[in-house]
Amino acid sequence: MPKPPDPLALARAGHAQSIVQVVRTELLRRRWCVRVDFADETLHIHLIGSPYRPQLSPQVAAAQLFLILILKQLRIPRLDQVEIYAFRGSRLLWRQSLKLGSRRRWDRFSFDNWAVNAWAYPAAFAVALMVNNIGLLQLLHLPLHIWIHEFGHATVAWWSGYRALPLPIGWTSVSSQRDPFVYFGILFLLILLFWSARKERIGWLQVLAIFLALLQFYMTWLMPNRTWEMLFVFSGVGGEFYLSTFLMASFYFPLPDRWRWDFWRFVVLGIASSSLWRSFWEWHSIRLGLAEVPWGTLLGGQGDARGDMNRLNYDFGWSTDQIIQTYTFLGNLCVFVVLSLYVLFLLRANDEIWLYLRAKLILWMDGLIGSSSRKRS
Repeated sequence: MPKPPDPLALARAGHAQSIVQVVRTELLRRRWCVRVDFADETLHIHLIGSPYRPQLSPQVAAAQLFLILILKQLRIPRLDQVEIYAFRGSRLLWRQSLKLGSRRRWDRFSFDNWAVNAWAYPAAFAVALMVNNIGLLQLLHLPLHIWIHEFGHATVAWWSGYRALPLPIGWTSVSSQRDPFVYFGILFLLILLFWSARKERIGWLQVLAIFLALLQFYMTWLMPNRTWEMLFVFSGVGGEFYLSTFLMASFYFPLPDRWRWDFWRFVVLGIASSSLWRSFWEWHSIRLGLAEVPWGTLLGGQGDARGDMNRLNYDFGWSTDQIIQTYTFLGNLCVFVVLSLYVLFLLRANDEIWLYLRAKLILWMDGLIGSSSRKRS
């Protein structure tokens, strides 16, 4: 007599009825009173009040189900989504979704593509090494690096209410007086950005728009003039770090539809990573005594007293060691931020790893709360 097919093997092969049977059997074995359905690559699990276990919170139930279905005994593929419903009698108490995306269509421009998020930064680092070590590429990238430097100056000027024009020749022209048109023009753009992000429910962009608006208000109306002058001078090399870091971090964040940059973010990532690595290596070489502080200006040479380092030293009293330590620290901080974002979004893009860590954290916290409650009682 032929051996009957294994239901778990059929379930892992994608047989809908076997998936329902295996999941229901496993949950009943764990004393979960459930009803299970499977349709359109979505598993529907209805939790019904049971005398064998207390009513679970949505987060704890989703975490336990994820570990049971995906990473423990069952390991069923083709579960793009799990919908969990909790009932008491006929009343729906709550609903929780687990979006697994195990069969997500390949899209090299997708912000959720694990392969893209995994290889983008290493590839950008390789590009940065080539750009900064091959003479022709270094020469081609130099105007872009200088432009980022000048945009560093310009961002401080704009956010302080001054008109500024950054040029890729090592010069940024700045107005002598604050211009209300600059303040309200940027504020209007930030409001437009917030409105677009709110319309499309992009939370991080809403927070960023609010933060930039508050920063602009402080820098334009409250910050002392001497502080703004010092920040303007500092922000040239500083912009090489923080603007490059911001552009690299932006790689992982989608913009509203009218501002989409799915393809161009790859180009920006290559340029920003090359600038960040160039500045990081330069200032660490200076700290180790392998290079000298860049005194003077690009146009006037080392003897030009209008250089950023000269002004920090002469006008604002920064010692040479203070200049080196500050920019080295800023470089270390920016690299740390970039690496942290890489790890975070690498985990976030891998559904199973991210949900596994999240599930473990939820169950650990639930265990701590339950343990403390038992001690008090």
